Order: sequence, then structure tokens, then C-alpha cells
Amino acid sequence: MRIKLNIGMINLLIHHWKEKQRSFFWKKSIILNIVFGIVGFYILLNVFVIGFFSDQIILKLYKNKDLLETYTGLLFYYFSLDLIIRFLYQKLPTISIQPYLTLPIKKSTLLHYPLLKSGLSFFNIVAILFFIPFFIKVVCTTQPFLFCFTWFTTLLSLIIINNFLNFSFKKYFSKYPLLILFLLTIVGVLIFLDKTKNVSCTAYFSNTILIIANTPFLVIIPIVLSFLTYYMAYFLLKKNSYIEDTYRNNRIKTDSFLFLKQFGEIGDLLRIEIKMILRNKRPKSMFYMSILLLFYGFIFYQNKTLDNYMILIFTGLFLPSLFAINHGQFFFSWESSFFDSYLTNKIAISNYIKSKYLFYLILSILGYVLTLPYAIISYKIGIINGAILLFNIGISSIIIIFFCTYNAERINLGKIQFMNYEGTGLGQFLLLVPIIGIPMLIYYIFKIFNIPQYTYYALGGIGIIGIAFNKYLLQILIKQFKKRKYKMALGFRQK
Repeated sequence: MRIKLNIGMINLLIHHWKEKQRSFFWKKSIILNIVFGIVGFYILLNVFVIGFFSDQIILKLYKNKDLLETYTGLLFYYFSLDLIIRFLYQKLPTISIQPYLTLPIKKSTLLHYPLLKSGLSFFNIVAILFFIPFFIKVVCTTQPFLFCFTWFTTLLSLIIINNFLNFSFKKYFSKYPLLILFLLTIVGVLIFLDKTKNVSCTAYFSNTILIIANTPFLVIIPIVLSFLTYYMAYFLLKKNSYIEDTYRNNRIKTDSFLFLKQFGEIGDLLRIEIKMILRNKRPKSMFYMSILLLFYGFIFYQNKTLDNYMILIFTGLFLPSLFAINHGQFFFSWESSFFDSYLTNKIAISNYIKSKYLFYLILSILGYVLTLPYAIISYKIGIINGAILLFNIGISSIIIIFFCTYNAERINLGKIQFMNYEGTGLGQFLLLVPIIGIPMLIYYIFKIFNIPQYTYYALGGIGIIGIAFNKYLLQILIKQFKKRKYKMALGFRQK
């Protein structure tokens, strides 16, 4: 099987570019897209700067160690985390095949197209921008040409391998979601073993890369592996390229979460919310990423930060309620494709709003329970997170649902989360102001009086007051929803 960039492939690239230019979302949110473009450029610039100064950073952190050997070993962490982040966030290139079926274009071309197009992935650009400065500054100035060529070719092959492994994982793991946790566990165990020095994964990785670089003919191994991962992704894509097979093999049973039926209409609405998350790419990838980010507590909860109440409060605001906030800010937009059915069916608006509130409450409590083991590090963490949980249940939940009524942007649930801004509007940024601003304002007030530790008492107290007036606050939300529902429905119909 030969891969060649013929006129058919070029036309596919041109058609894809025209599709993006003419899309309704691009024209409607051009200012937002420009802002995100600037942010993306800023990220790439920062990656390049870090890569440029990576040699100096390593020399400061790892004194009396060989620079090239240490840098190459640390790439073990880079490629491990890169594979996980790609899996959670990298959007696979797709193509609408139906318009091309009557044209003289080979099916193999249509299958090679998304694979080759994935080479332009944001993650690949980040990796190259990160490696090139060190390669030019250190490797090219200290090593012979043949070593430089094999070293860089090996790293480039690893980028390609990660790219197409991610492609295969997404296609295969979508059928077996539990394997995702298995992958995360393997990578986590390897990193843990290396950090505890039980097994020096970085040393093995560095030795392998340097042996290949010093023995030029061995460079054929990573090159062959990169081709193998490409063809593995190709055949997997070919195997799953029939819509009827995908539909038949990926149906999910509808009799799940039956225990919620005992709660009546609210229970049915909760069942729909849960199944919507589990069945669709964007909310599901957001859920998996939120679980992964829970491990960030090991970065923030260290001995030197346990007396810094600002860090403890800020971490407590986001870590336990990360998924609750991320999911909650799109509460109504998740249902944009079938929002009209809620308006036309006999669903009580009061039950609809209460189901959103209860779901946010459940997610907040679940997040608190999952982060509760951090209290082993310090009892302060458990107390502060508990106080913020009350604040989230009583106040943040009301704020988020209220702001959601102003979001009338449609969301395609089938798209992946990374670099996907559908449904994102000014409201998503504005709702962060009270959620972060109120706790931070309270913290600074108590800090002026040199009693910052009383902040979490105040947050807990405010949360309890919000819970006590819950019925009144929910009535405000119900009235707000009735006022905005037709404008929301109109926005959701725009494609």
C-alpha cells in the first residue's frame, strides 16, 4: 500500500479549509476565535522560550550531571504525559465522507486523509517547538552530524508514534472505557516507580535513545515503529469506517440507573444527564480530564504551602469542584440539540431546574469525597474543602445556573473537548468573577485583620445561609429560566 499526496488529497485539504471559513460558528464568534488564536500563539511562544532555556534550567536543577543525558531522560515524562493529554484532549481530524462517495476518489484516500492531517496537530507543533531550541543550542554544537541526525530523528519518530497511538487508542478505547483507567494506571505507576527510584525509567529511556543515537543504523527501529503505528491506525479506521457497524456495536443499554426512577421526574432528568455524559465525547472527555487533574493536589498541597491560606482556599475552590464547575457552566447548552423537546413536553420547569441544582450538588460532594484523602497531609485541607463545599452547594450552584440562562450557544456533543469552543461565550468568563471573587474578597478582608484562617468559617457560614434560603433562590432561578427559555431555544437552533 503506497501513500502519495495526489490531487485528491490536496482537494480534500482545500475543501476542509473552505468548510472552516464558511462555518456559522466561525463567522458568529470571529472575535472569540481571534482571542483564542492569540492565546494559542502565546502558549506556543512560551513553549519555545522554555525549550530555549531548558539547558540552563537543567544545569541549575541537576548539577554535576551530564546535560544531554539528563535532558533525554526527562523526555520520558514528556512523552508519557503527552500520550495521556493527547488521549484526553486531542481532537481527531474527521471528514464527511458522504459528499465524496459519488466522486472518483479512492476510499483509501479518504481514510489516509484524517491520519495525515493529524500531523498538523497542536500537540505535534508544541513538541517540535520544545525540542528544536535545545537541539540547535546543545546537540548540534557538541555532537557530530550523524549523532544529531539520529537523535532528532528518534525524537521525531516518538512524536509520530504518540500521535498515531492516540488515534488508535481513541478508536479502540471508545468501546472499552475501563481501559482508559488501565492506561492512566500504567503510566502513573511507571512515573511513581521512577520518582521513588525503585525503577529508573528515565535512565532506561535515556540510555535507549543515546544508544540509538550512537549507533546510526539502529535509527531504523523508531522509524519502523512510527510506520507500524500509522498502519495500525489506518487498518483500525478502515475496520470502523462503516456507519452501520459503528451504530450496531456502540449502542448503550437504556436500562441503566433505574434506581433514579423512584425519584419521579427529577430522577428521570438526572438519568438523562448522566447518560448524556457517558455517551458523548465532549462531556465524557471533560469528565476523564477532571479525574486526572485531581492529582494536581500533590503539587499544591506541600509542606511549604500548608500555612498559606490563599493557596489552600484557591485550590479548594477548584480541585474538588472542578468537574462540577466545568460541566455546570454548560448546563443547558449540553441539551441544545434536544432543548425544544423539554419545552414542548409536560416537564415541570421547577423539576427541571431542581434536577440541575441536585446534579451540581452530587458532583460537588463526589469531588469532595475524592479529594478527602488529601486531608491525611493536613487536617486543614479537609476542613477548608468542607467549608468551600458548603459555599458551592449554597451559593456557587445558584450563580452558575443563573449565568447559564444567558448562554444560548449550541454544542455538538460528538466533538472532543480540546480546542473546542462551541458553547463558550462571555457568560463563562463572567461567572468566574463571583465564584472566585467572593471567597478571595473575604480572604483579603480577614487578612487585613491578620486572621486569614477565619475565611473558611465565613465561607461555610455563607454556604449554610444559601442552603437555608434554597427554596427562595430556586424560585429566582425558575423565574429567570421562564424569562430566558425562548431566547435560549432560538440560539440553540442555530447551527
